[in-house]
Amino acid sequence: MNVILSYFHTRIGTSVFFSFPKAQLDKEMSDRLYDILNQRKEEELFTHSFENLKIINFYFQIISDWARGKREMVMISIVINQLISPEIEESMSSLCKRFSKAMQSEEDIFTGFYINDIKLHEEDKARILKYESLIKEMVKNLYWETLEETKKKSEQEKITLLLNDRYIFESLEKMSTEVKKINLEIEKCEHPPQASSDIRISISNLDKIIEDLNEGFMEKMASLEIENEEGLFPTEEDMEVDIKKRKKELRRLLQGEIGGNDLF
Repeated sequence: MNVILSYFHTRIGTSVFFSFPKAQLDKEMSDRLYDILNQRKEEELFTHSFENLKIINFYFQIISDWARGKREMVMISIVINQLISPEIEESMSSLCKRFSKAMQSEEDIFTGFYINDIKLHEEDKARILKYESLIKEMVKNLYWETLEETKKKSEQEKITLLLNDRYIFESLEKMSTEVKKINLEIEKCEHPPQASSDIRISISNLDKIIEDLNEGFMEKMASLEIENEEGLFPTEEDMEVDIKKRKKELRRLLQGEIGGNDLF
């Protein structure tokens, strides 16, 4: 991951002001950011894909006494080289917006962008150096905040998946217990087993567990947000049909086990 702050320089055009932790960017990446920034007119958040990278960008402006039009055009970018969930992307976007607000709240922060023209502003040298340092520190802080937020969100997602796995495992254990109850009832039953109320209750419980398992499975799929690319995964309609088939098969097996057909 890399955090990049770009801006529009009056004489040379779009330029990368600071990048952290990677100090130097390759020309292709710099050109890509140049194109992105030049297309912006108003404050906005947008994402951009480039090769195996995903770039979250937020373009904004800050009031300036020295810029044309009295505004500096600035863009903060977070570059990621791995897949991230929508929740993590949303968190990164919020951090970018917060970063822009923090910059806009500093009245003289625009002076920091003129570090390369410091000789033209001798009387403001101290102010330029102060705000150049502040801007770089803010970019570094954004990097560490983003890293921490990503880690926190990732851990939350892992915990959710683990809890869902545990739920499914415990549900299977419950199913096993119900089947054992049915077998015990069959062994001790002197009259036709289909008349046993305990067996009816166990069958009903099994039906409820299967329904709960289905809901848990659907929640897990939703939390993973798996895309149905090129038909790799069944559609929701197909899954519903498959679930009904599996339930019907389970009922058939249970009917065969207890030798009755009027339980259902």
